[in-house]
Amino acid sequence: MDINGIFSEAFWYVAPLLVTLTTMLTGAINRRFQIKGSVKQAVSWLVGSVFSFCAWALGFISFGAPTWLGLVCLCVVVGLSSNGFYDIPVIKAFINTWFKKLNHAKELQD
Repeated sequence: MDINGIFSEAFWYVAPLLVTLTTMLTGAINRRFQIKGSVKQAVSWLVGSVFSFCAWALGFISFGAPTWLGLVCLCVVVGLSSNGFYDIPVIKAFINTWFKKLNHAKELQD
């Protein structure tokens, strides 16, 4: 399984847009229905996942194989960021460390 195709440059352009949309819609939902506590976070994860799926289904983003893993990764990035746990640049830097380790391991095998 080659994970390199999942985190394309398009991934990092679409994710912040989805985070913004998720945060706006979640805020409106939470305000309208006066949702409190951890349910607010669940609503944010659900909305972010729906936006992520729609972005993929409408062709705004494509993933390398396996597609399901790319979609799960996008949902996690959007969910974490829209809940305020991490900033997109922090997540991107963390993921880039994976590829440095993968590339180093490939070099050692060759």
